[in-house]
Amino acid sequence: MLAVMITAVLMYFMLQNSEALPFRTACWDEQLSRTGRNSSCVASQPFLIFGNGKAIHRMDLDGKNQRRLVASVGTPILLDFHFQEERVYWADKLAGVIYKTSVRGAHRQKLYSSDKHISGLAVDWIWNSVFWTSEEKGKIKRMDINGKNQRTLLRHLTKPSSIAVDPTKRFLFWLSGGLIPSIQRSDVTGQMKTTLVKIAQQQQLKALSIDHGDKRLFWVQFGLQGESAIASCDYNGNVLHVIDHPLRSQSLGISIFMEHLYYIDAASRAIKQVNKYTGRESLDINKKPMPKIPFSIKVVHSLNQPTADTPSPFPGCEALSGNCVDVCSNVAEQGTCQCREGFALSKQGTYCEDVNECAHWNHGCSLGCENVPGSYFCTCPKGYALLPDRKTCQGCSSADRGGCSQLCTPVTPSGWQCSCLPGYQLHQDGKRCIATGPPPYLLVANIIDVRRINPDGTGDQTLVEDSRGTIIALDYDPVQNIVYFANTSQKTIEQVDLKGGSRDIFISENLNSPEGLAIDWVHRRIYWTDRSQATVECCTLVGRKRETLVSTGLEKPRGIAVHPLAKKLFWTDTGAQPIVERASLEGKDRVVIVSTNLVSPSGLTIDFTEDRLFWCDHRRGLVETAALDGSDRRILLENQVGRPFDLAVFEDRLWISDQENQQLRSVHKRTGKPLQRIQGNMVQPASVVVVHPLAKPGADVCLHLNGGCEQVCESKLGIVHCSCQSLYTLSADGKSCVPADASNGTAGDSFSPVLPKDIDECKLGTHNCNKNAECQNTMGKYLCKCLAGYHGNGQMCQGCCVTGYMGERCQFSDLEWWELQQAEEEKRRNVVIAACMVVLISLLSIAACVTYCYRTRRLFPKHPSVDNVSETSVTDKSMSETTTTSLPRSGGQLMRAKEGINYPLKGFARIFQGQRLMIMMSGKPEYVYSGFDKIRDGSKMLKPKDNYKYDIL
Repeated sequence: MLAVMITAVLMYFMLQNSEALPFRTACWDEQLSRTGRNSSCVASQPFLIFGNGKAIHRMDLDGKNQRRLVASVGTPILLDFHFQEERVYWADKLAGVIYKTSVRGAHRQKLYSSDKHISGLAVDWIWNSVFWTSEEKGKIKRMDINGKNQRTLLRHLTKPSSIAVDPTKRFLFWLSGGLIPSIQRSDVTGQMKTTLVKIAQQQQLKALSIDHGDKRLFWVQFGLQGESAIASCDYNGNVLHVIDHPLRSQSLGISIFMEHLYYIDAASRAIKQVNKYTGRESLDINKKPMPKIPFSIKVVHSLNQPTADTPSPFPGCEALSGNCVDVCSNVAEQGTCQCREGFALSKQGTYCEDVNECAHWNHGCSLGCENVPGSYFCTCPKGYALLPDRKTCQGCSSADRGGCSQLCTPVTPSGWQCSCLPGYQLHQDGKRCIATGPPPYLLVANIIDVRRINPDGTGDQTLVEDSRGTIIALDYDPVQNIVYFANTSQKTIEQVDLKGGSRDIFISENLNSPEGLAIDWVHRRIYWTDRSQATVECCTLVGRKRETLVSTGLEKPRGIAVHPLAKKLFWTDTGAQPIVERASLEGKDRVVIVSTNLVSPSGLTIDFTEDRLFWCDHRRGLVETAALDGSDRRILLENQVGRPFDLAVFEDRLWISDQENQQLRSVHKRTGKPLQRIQGNMVQPASVVVVHPLAKPGADVCLHLNGGCEQVCESKLGIVHCSCQSLYTLSADGKSCVPADASNGTAGDSFSPVLPKDIDECKLGTHNCNKNAECQNTMGKYLCKCLAGYHGNGQMCQGCCVTGYMGERCQFSDLEWWELQQAEEEKRRNVVIAACMVVLISLLSIAACVTYCYRTRRLFPKHPSVDNVSETSVTDKSMSETTTTSLPRSGGQLMRAKEGINYPLKGFARIFQGQRLMIMMSGKPEYVYSGFDKIRDGSKMLKPKDNYKYDIL
């Protein structure tokens, strides 16, 4: 009783003196402004709050003044704040409890306690609500900030996690897990639910945050391989942007303030700051690693919880100045707005307007450009990736094939891998393909001779012994290793061994001015152009079957090139209407593939790895390229080569003969850069070709002298591989074969050969087996066997060529495929029509014959010969006495109906074809009777039924 009285007295005095007691206002930075007995908080500077260990800490944006706000909060937690009420809210994820406390950590209050595993927390500072998600239950719930009016907004969601709210727009945003991760949106009542963004199945979404200034969503996106990034979009899921700032680890939280983004780096146990637009200006907020990994970060400032009529914290500046706030000059409370880079001051001078750099076309992006407030970023379509310069897009679909020399294979939506065709090896840079086998070299028609030179200009030497005439065209046969060249002054085509030596005349008749020459190494023919005669001619490589393929529609044919595998012939014409033309190997099916912007097209060559045509214009100093049908035409060089005459291509390089500067030039075949000069002893370089087994694919080098092999020859990628039959082994020269038991000689033998030691090409890595094949070493050679799931010859394990392609590596387009298909279709259609006509005519003929026979037999039925029937008179008596089961063969009496006269029945009578009776009189049909019902035994008188017809009763 005494205790109750004392308590009542104390409460009375407290109420009486409450006005005299100073009330301490809690401020975020504990900075008070006192006016008399009243206190208020001074506008605070932005700072961070975050969880670390089992406590909530705060820290300035420069890393200073770090201290603990709230202790013993559990771990891990979800964190948010209410700026106006100066309260911190957090949720213990595992315990499933939601708390709030003042900024000093006092007056801790439990708002909600439920099932475990809360996965997201957000505070609505305008409508004073708290939202949270339950990943296990698939629900989003809300309550008032005092813990009352709890209810479920959304049910049956797919693993909802991080949640954010914008009460000014009355939007809720949350991350959805499951098979297809996504970002969802609804209003604050749970209505109008929609999906904003979907990502790939192999990736996950974490840490959703809102940029209230730009009205954008930011989130962390990471894949199963550990890669992660920060991305953003607007409130409708549009204008997606991935920040150019790769994360070292999966971030556990992000927060945005003004133009900066703050995130947690778990690897370094630090909080980092980057520019939210560009990802640059990276800065570590804390100088030393924290004791434990921080989590659930928030930037506390009034701008991060704006209201519809929030006044500017800087007097004199427009309240809705937006991006002008942080640079507003507050001199004597007369604000002057200034704008940072990427913004321009409005005409009124009170707010900043975004500059759309993408609309000015000075952004430098190669494909796509997206404008964002204060900046812009370059974008690339699907299948492309943005290069480190952040402007150029590259991918397998780009003109440079992702930088790959030959094959480009996409492996991810923005990644690819380079590979090479059989016979080529991938360089250490992972992009270039280098040809295996002997090093390549060049053959150059040098007007007075033929020269051999290495691609770098070294090893310059002549290939012919004596110099005479004018040589401007040449080519070589990889099977017989013979060089053919045209001598325009001597009006001949000559030949010389590829290793050099004396020259021999190949063709000397009916030549006037041969200026272009090409060898078909597959079909064993040589083609040439004659400028003076305006013809394209050919013959076999033994000098036979010479014929003129094209003699009309030409003016001044010059360069010529052959594609044996595509069975196409190409040439240039420098006449009044210069063109580049294509035809079949027989000179038929001519098509003009290039006819515009040409002055004097000279030499041309074919890149067999890409099926592209290159040609040069002698007068314009131009080098161009196009597909074999003339499409995808591009200028490679312009005004960089004086007088280009001819060109050759191999690997990634293109060599050009420049007659104006008397030298060879070399460039990259796709970019035209860099332009390099090839040193050499040149008088006036003309035609140029590359010598290498892969330069002329498909050549069967075993055709000539069995490739030099004594027994078995196999041509692999233009290289001879000799082997021996059973009971023989390959000798040391790699060509001849010796008996397998040749070393088992007796003591008296005068010669005992020593067998060579086998070289294991598989172990040394000198084989040319496909990457999908297994190398098996054998004596003197090796075998390539395709792995399970692949088929081929071992050097190529890529399956059969698809329709429309051909060649041993399926790298050549079959340009005749559609013509052949159409021809076959026309042939089949004609055969079907002819067969139908034959069948129809046959049926009509059969029907006519049947009709004719039927009518003939109806009028003139068959009867036996009357010669075998004896003529015997039949009396009435004999007829009446005869009993038969059929008509009588002789005798009888016939009464004529009209006359009623009996006539003796002579001849033969029988029934056939359905009860018809014919009476033969002296071998001729006289009367025909029909309509018999039956024939009875015994002879009866024939009674008339109608004219010439009688019934047998």
